[in-house]
This record gives sequence, structure tokens and C-alpha cells, in this order.
Amino acid sequence: MDQEPHTILPEIAHRAAVEADLARRLRGAAVTLRRLAGTMKYHPVTGARPTPSTALTVGLDVLSHVLNEIDRGAAERAEEEAFLNARGGPMAREIGAGHESLMQQVQVTAAALEVLRGLLTTPDGAALDAPYGSSAPRRHHPGALCTMVAERAEGLATALEIVAVLKANVPAGEP
Repeated sequence: MDQEPHTILPEIAHRAAVEADLARRLRGAAVTLRRLAGTMKYHPVTGARPTPSTALTVGLDVLSHVLNEIDRGAAERAEEEAFLNARGGPMAREIGAGHESLMQQVQVTAAALEVLRGLLTTPDGAALDAPYGSSAPRRHHPGALCTMVAERAEGLATALEIVAVLKANVPAGEP
């Protein structure tokens, strides 16, 4: 029952390691965003509104940078898919589906990040809706939006890890 461990293609193994590192950075940014979400003060009647701290700005910048890195890796992922599709097998389909899910989650996370940044940089507090009163708010509390962005970043990190594990298990030999 002794099996020889299979060898992994170096290019794909390198890309899997990069994706695992990006997932780690996403999780770190998500932890920062979740921690700071509870500290955001927002009360339009009294004029209290969130002012982005340095830590929040850094967390948002890290998240934005990681999203850009993932987006820039689209060409490499397309090459990997072409290579794996030429070899055939179910692993190629799984990795292709993982890449597709990954890009959808990048778009959703980037959109949520853009909404949060726009809300935090709104110069006029009147543009924000109150989370209480006789009518339902049209927008979420900034802390809630921050938590939503963190949740999407964690989902994206999970998708990256899944793709990285699949790639790390692609044998170098015949399928």
C-alpha cells in the first residue's frame, strides 16, 4: 500500500502558493475590518458619523490591493485552465469552476468595498440615512457595511484556498 507521492507541476504549485498567501492576507484584512466595525459611531441627529481610522484605511487598502492582485492573475489562471483542459479529467473542470467562482466573488467583494469607501468619504452627513425612525433606512449603518465587506473577503479567501488545494493536488504526470 506504499504509494509514491506524486510530483506537482512547478508553475501550478507556485500559483497555488501565491493564492494561499493571498487568502491569508484577505483573512487578516477581514479580521481588521470586523474589529473596527463595532467602533463606528453613526447618529445623524447628533452629527456623529464614522471617521475612518488609520487602521481601517490600511485594512481597506490591503483588501483593495489583494483584489487587484487576484484580478491581475486572470491571465495566468486562463493559461492553467487551458493546460489542464488539454490534459482532461475531472480536476480540470473543478479548477475551472473554482476560477469562475473566484472571479465572481472578487467582483462582489470589490463592489461592496467601493460602497463602503463611498459611504466613508461622503463629505455631507445628510447623504447617509438614519438606521431608525418611522421609515426603513435605504442604506446600512457603516459598521454593518464594514462587516459585510469582511464577510465577503472571508468568502473570497475560502474560494482561493479551495482552488489552491485543488492545484496542489494536480499530478505532473498523465491524468
